[in-house]
Amino acid sequence: MTSAGGFVRARRAAASVGIVLALGATFAGPINTAAAQDSRAKRAPAQGAGSAQAITAQMNNAIAATRSGKIDAGYAQLTAALDAADRLDDAQFVMGQYYQATATLRAVKRDDLAEKLFARALQGKAAAQSPPGNADVLLSYAILISDHARIAEAVPLYMKAIGAYNAYWGEGSEESLIANDKLAVALSANGSAASATNLGRHNFELSEKALGPDHRTTWKLANNYADMLREIGAPAKALELDLFAIEKRARHYGENHLNTLVTVNNAGQDFLNLGRFDDARRCFRRHRAIATVLAPKDPSFAGQADAWLFYTDMLAAGDAAMAAPDLERLEAIVANEENFADFLRIKAAGLAAAKREQRGELDAGMRLRETALAISTRAFTAQHPVSFEIKLGIATALIAVDPNRALQSFTALDREMFDWMKREVGTSGDRAVAEAIRAHADHLLFAFGRFATGAGSAVAQPAFASAVLRWKSLGGGDATALRRLETEVAGKDEETAALLRTALRLNGEKQELFSSGNIDDWARSVWQRQDAAEKALTRRLDAIGMRPPRDPLRPAQLLAGDEAVVNYFITRQWKADRQSKQPLAATVLYAIVETAQSAPRVVDLGDPGRMVDTGVRTEIARLRTARATAPDLDARPLDARGRFQNLRERLFAPLEPLLKDKTALYVVPDGFLFAVPFSLLPDADGGLLEDRFTIRMLTSPDALIAIHGREKLDRTGAMLLAGGIEYGQPGPMPLPGTRTEIEAIAKLARARGAPVEMLSGRGVSESTLREAISKARIAHLATHGFYHDSTASGLDTLWQSGIVLSGAGDSRFPLRDDGDGYLYAFELMDWDLSGLDLLVLSACETGRGDESFVSGLRGLPTALGIAGARRALLTLWPVADEGTANFTVRFYEHLADGLTYSDALRQTRRDARDGKVAGAGDSSVWAAFVLFEG
Repeated sequence: MTSAGGFVRARRAAASVGIVLALGATFAGPINTAAAQDSRAKRAPAQGAGSAQAITAQMNNAIAATRSGKIDAGYAQLTAALDAADRLDDAQFVMGQYYQATATLRAVKRDDLAEKLFARALQGKAAAQSPPGNADVLLSYAILISDHARIAEAVPLYMKAIGAYNAYWGEGSEESLIANDKLAVALSANGSAASATNLGRHNFELSEKALGPDHRTTWKLANNYADMLREIGAPAKALELDLFAIEKRARHYGENHLNTLVTVNNAGQDFLNLGRFDDARRCFRRHRAIATVLAPKDPSFAGQADAWLFYTDMLAAGDAAMAAPDLERLEAIVANEENFADFLRIKAAGLAAAKREQRGELDAGMRLRETALAISTRAFTAQHPVSFEIKLGIATALIAVDPNRALQSFTALDREMFDWMKREVGTSGDRAVAEAIRAHADHLLFAFGRFATGAGSAVAQPAFASAVLRWKSLGGGDATALRRLETEVAGKDEETAALLRTALRLNGEKQELFSSGNIDDWARSVWQRQDAAEKALTRRLDAIGMRPPRDPLRPAQLLAGDEAVVNYFITRQWKADRQSKQPLAATVLYAIVETAQSAPRVVDLGDPGRMVDTGVRTEIARLRTARATAPDLDARPLDARGRFQNLRERLFAPLEPLLKDKTALYVVPDGFLFAVPFSLLPDADGGLLEDRFTIRMLTSPDALIAIHGREKLDRTGAMLLAGGIEYGQPGPMPLPGTRTEIEAIAKLARARGAPVEMLSGRGVSESTLREAISKARIAHLATHGFYHDSTASGLDTLWQSGIVLSGAGDSRFPLRDDGDGYLYAFELMDWDLSGLDLLVLSACETGRGDESFVSGLRGLPTALGIAGARRALLTLWPVADEGTANFTVRFYEHLADGLTYSDALRQTRRDARDGKVAGAGDSSVWAAFVLFEG
């Protein structure tokens, strides 16, 4: 709720545009910095010369005529005054006259005429001299254009205005900050919620630093930033800002001031969205008390407070039936556009619709929902979180009326939200914003999944399966198409294939950086490289007359008759306060099973939180702490019907009827399932599942596209081996077995005539490794790995996982530094690993990461996937030095015998279980290794 214009935040609909504001983009046009000297004293129109005084009087008369309703005559007088001003040699005075003339025309709602004068002003000789008044005119022009839903045209004007303010008054000046805030509000109003919220945060933080927390502009920016957070569904963060603004504004302006009232009302909305009804009532009562004092200025303020209080009481009643008079009053709020805020009217419509439907009045409920959508489309655009929430309500309500129409609504909303959210997360520059946006998608998928396995199961399962394919990777259909094209041209047109791989890799890295909030010079450089790569690819495809395929690709099209894909997917329903200790209201795990013979089947596996019971957690904890210090010292038969039996019953048994004749399974985990050792899941007959199935773990469904490419050892392919690394003093514990490990592997490689490069001792730096790995088909790095839960530190997971190289000391601080001895996932993400058939990280916990509802799992697997590695052999927990060395050597022996990478790992695990691999007989060793493909 903004203070300007009272409480009704009127907006105009607009097509969303993909605008990335990288917080550092500056106006590149010419600014006469010499004119900036002493510019603070030149804000008012020039005075003193007789002609200037005469023109000022002429302009005032023209303004008076225009405001009195004599538009045509007034406009003629305005242009005459401007003609006279243009003849003066006082650029600042001239631009001031244009500013007043355009403001007058906007006040009488003649934006068409104002736009003509703006264009004229910026083409004149005064503007060419770059006076300070240019900034005001540019900003006003930008606001006019964005008010008419032409945001793509408006943004360059905003950026020019901001560049002018920065040149004349400084980047942290009040003038510049307000201009940036106007841009943020315009972006939000036109559907670019993430860019807007990101810019709002930047503005507020810069204002706190440059102007201080006690400056009124800082409070204004806090208020507007909170508005944006509230609109995208982040009320907890909005509340922090609103409470800050209340304290400052009440102290400065006094309790009974409009600015205080506005922020108090905003805080009430935050509490309401968080379900803290008593706190909300307290704010709205305070709102009413202030409104009573302000009544002579605007008597509607008290009525708005009463409406919010009434809505709060009705919402707090929960599922209880609503009395007819209360329902009528709620609907009267919806209908009263003049006196009530759009947000309140939308919320009232949603609640009234639910109550009508509760009474069996489905048509009346649907009309209310459609009214809410019309309000939101006008106020916030059709592609906005508020509008999406209403559309989801419509789709859900249609289930009881017409499942086919419900399916159409769910499918349309899924595609609309996916396209919007892919852009928004990629441009947010703030992980909190990215997660707030993705939470809306989670609510869609939660409802869609329920529909697909309930009332709509007969018609909705294939559509839900298609939605899951898109949401498992934010790359979506475009990235899938590029991967398909790369597979088609690989080995035939390497120039095009290399461009495709580069575009895919940099796009993934840019998306990860921007959604993490790390918008720094490095992120901007990645963005520039990604943009250049896409342009180069487009030129190449145009030159050879090729286009990426546009037909959708289903996994079933890539499967043999005896194969199946099991794509696990977790849907989540979030509480309003996602910062609370228990932010989830509900979760459901689905398995989407696809085969070559049948349509996708969606199986509801229930609450994933209850899937991993105490026995499984105990066993995984043992595996993460156990170390086999001597060959087979702790070896014992696996209790297949014990600790992991319940996990198999919950995770896999419900899928058995769909997999009767299958021998190979491609498993795509989600969330916590990345940490589950599938190699330990028992089969019904007492053995292991992987004795019956060939189980291959995929990082994404897209991996199927190239799953059979280069899946056996290239006998002449170069191999890079690193081990026996010297760490710093003090530093990590030495691993003498790793030297023996890489020497044994090198012997195998040389026996088949493969080139081998070995790095050890002090010669395993990041720069050396990066250069060497670019020439290899297989890279094997035997060293320490690390993973730390990011929850406690607050650091991004990609700075909390990685591997240890030469010279590493005990103390480390995450930096992009080639000389610190620590290769973090964030750094590795920028490497080009697309030439590797296999990367082996023979180190501890390299396969772990943090569960994230933005990208599924974040850690080394994320970084390696972005870097382009075809497959990576990683570990889920700490592994013993000797057992690991022997296990990996046996793995390479099987590769040399001609087995595929996945079959070689499967056979090596069997050998270890049978006691044929010294030191690896315990499941703490052989079950730790997982091969992630794709």
